Amino acid sequence: MSRLLSALIAMLMVAAITRAGAVTLVEDGAALGAIHVPADPTQQEQFAGEELQRYIEQATGARLEVAVGAPNADAPAIVVAQVDRLALVGEQATEAEQALSIEGVANRTAGNHVIVAGGGPRGVVYAAYDLLEHLGFRWYWPGETGQVTPSLADLTFEDLAVARDPSFIRRHSMGAASDGWADVAWGADVVDWLVKARQNFWLHNPPGEEYDGFLERRGGTYTKIGSGHNWQHIIPASEYFADHPEWFPMVDGKRRPEGQLCLSNPEVLQRLTDYALAGAARMAADPDVMFIDMTQNDGAGWCECPACRAIDDRDPSTHADIVLWAINQIAERVKQQYPQAVLFTFAYAGSAGLPSWITPADNVMIEQTNYCFNYGASFLNPNSGRGALYREQIDAWAPVTALHGIYEYFGFYNWLEALPVTLYRLPEEVPYYKQLGVHGFYSETEQRWSSNHLLYYAFARMWWDHETDVPAMFDEFVRLFYGPAQEPMRRFYLALETSGGPDRYWSGDVNDLPGIFPAPLRAQCRADLDEAKRLAAADPLVTARLAFVELGWRYTELHLEAMEAHEAFNRTPSAETRRAAAEAWRRYVDYFDELEGTHAFAESDLPRFRRRAESQAAVYAFDLAELPPGEFEYTDSLMSGGNAFLHGVVDAMYAGKWGLCLRPGQSGALTYEVAAEEGHSLASLRFWFHGGLVEGVSNAIEWSLDGETWEALVTDAAPTRDVEHDLSAQVAGRPRVWLRARYASTLDRDWCALYRVHLSGEVR
Repeated sequence: MSRLLSALIAMLMVAAITRAGAVTLVEDGAALGAIHVPADPTQQEQFAGEELQRYIEQATGARLEVAVGAPNADAPAIVVAQVDRLALVGEQATEAEQALSIEGVANRTAGNHVIVAGGGPRGVVYAAYDLLEHLGFRWYWPGETGQVTPSLADLTFEDLAVARDPSFIRRHSMGAASDGWADVAWGADVVDWLVKARQNFWLHNPPGEEYDGFLERRGGTYTKIGSGHNWQHIIPASEYFADHPEWFPMVDGKRRPEGQLCLSNPEVLQRLTDYALAGAARMAADPDVMFIDMTQNDGAGWCECPACRAIDDRDPSTHADIVLWAINQIAERVKQQYPQAVLFTFAYAGSAGLPSWITPADNVMIEQTNYCFNYGASFLNPNSGRGALYREQIDAWAPVTALHGIYEYFGFYNWLEALPVTLYRLPEEVPYYKQLGVHGFYSETEQRWSSNHLLYYAFARMWWDHETDVPAMFDEFVRLFYGPAQEPMRRFYLALETSGGPDRYWSGDVNDLPGIFPAPLRAQCRADLDEAKRLAAADPLVTARLAFVELGWRYTELHLEAMEAHEAFNRTPSAETRRAAAEAWRRYVDYFDELEGTHAFAESDLPRFRRRAESQAAVYAFDLAELPPGEFEYTDSLMSGGNAFLHGVVDAMYAGKWGLCLRPGQSGALTYEVAAEEGHSLASLRFWFHGGLVEGVSNAIEWSLDGETWEALVTDAAPTRDVEHDLSAQVAGRPRVWLRARYASTLDRDWCALYRVHLSGEVR
């Protein structure tokens, strides 16, 4: 039986503890007892005792001594130990406590003592935080302003009886400070928050000698061998494609370095097997290693060689069959030497569906990704559109998957604004996952603390305890965190949570944002936030919390105002609407200066979003049809509409998630007019279009000197930024030229045709 399966069974062995009497440790601010750890405490026992000491002093003003060894039977005391070491502090573990997993917690009163015990190193730390939460402590985001501290004159525990394991074994939201430790102290606060939130996977020590042992004292972390989309790291094309093109996919009759691997190639299977065996050896030596990552590369590019097609085409609805065909063979070879080893792969994008003829081996973990389905409504909502397909897929995988994980996207990487799914989805989905036997979660969670703090707190709570009462949790949050401002802040969060209604669909495209944050909702939220600030004016701590929320909300307002101004110009082009859009985008760009150093969002993310905003702002001062003398360069990232609607003419295409898309069976084109201002002419012009092409779609990239007579440069080829077209000789001395990318589709589905365009040259 694998380590994961053993832990899963242990999780189910949760029992109640016999009630006992009251234990008073602080009275009228005076300490009456002490905290006891074993005479030779583990790092985690010592840390748990010190955390109890520190936070109890914050709440009561009384400092309880941390002593070693068993307390006097009659003396009030908190005893802290791992379950298997309770005898060292004079206590006897119950049968239920002995059955706890290494992360299980057991807090109870016994005579005149309070027992704080954990099934293992992490469990004893979790038990300390569980006890502190029992007293009223809460940690809603990292750092001091995110902490709620109760004010207690007395400290009495009465009839305390807790013994439980986490609902899910793997709880992985973010690995560390995604700022790249630009601010190490903040990064340490993030890791500390993750431990308090019982997140247990792929955490890291902050850099610097002062943080040596930081994570070890908190119980360490589960980890894995390798990283996501791992085939590209096991067999990198940059290293092997030149000498071994046969290891890489054949697409349209040609071997290509990008895409998946040629899994039918025995040498590829052997290299993957060697990697898995090396990982299994490390897993056998380190109990914190959960699995060996063997996940397919991102995107498509599945091999079409005859041998791969013979396997993959057995179920044309999914590519998961060839993935499992390969992974199962590797898993069998690994199992012969390392029976406890677990391989890990995705059910993702093209491999999301369960094949009709093959299922995963019992030492293969399948992690299903809620990718491109619906980031809005619960997948249990029958009106959730593609969410229903996701439910169909997880229902299919669950019975045949011994180890089942879920890959979510909480804190979406495509925007900094809130992803308000907490109250709609989590109370429905997480218990359903538990019912299916899901063992754990990973979320591609970017650090959006100012806008997504409630979401992060809520999903962490539910991953720890799937029976969490979410409405009660939310009520407690606004009451404890905002005090005098709780009512307007209740309205603020609920307005976001209900935006779009229960059937809402969000694809993850930035163009979803106007639907998530329409103008009336923004007006209501602004009024609520301003009222909250007025009501909390006399409370410095609540004021500081509101100021942190304000950072993200003001960003949301400015971004949406800029998007709306851009759309207004598209609808009614004029000097006035162009000027209004330019001003709105400049205000949005300038706001990034105010976000620097605030930790409202990950500092490492801000340059990327700022560059995106600056690029959009710049185009309002740039007119392709009236270029002044000098060199020019223009890049249009067509994702989310880009600038094509500002500088190009788009016919029968729409702005999809990744670029300009065609509807089924339709034709469309994107045309740019490049011209010198009066009295000047073009001296040179170079350009490339970047897009996609599949069977059933035709294309042509064309140019014209009059806008009516066209000459083709490329036909029926996937346009790429690696191939630049030089029209300098043709256009030199001319006042203008037209460029066009033209597509026609016979597909019965939408197709993304154009991703990006780049033009450069010189005007004389």
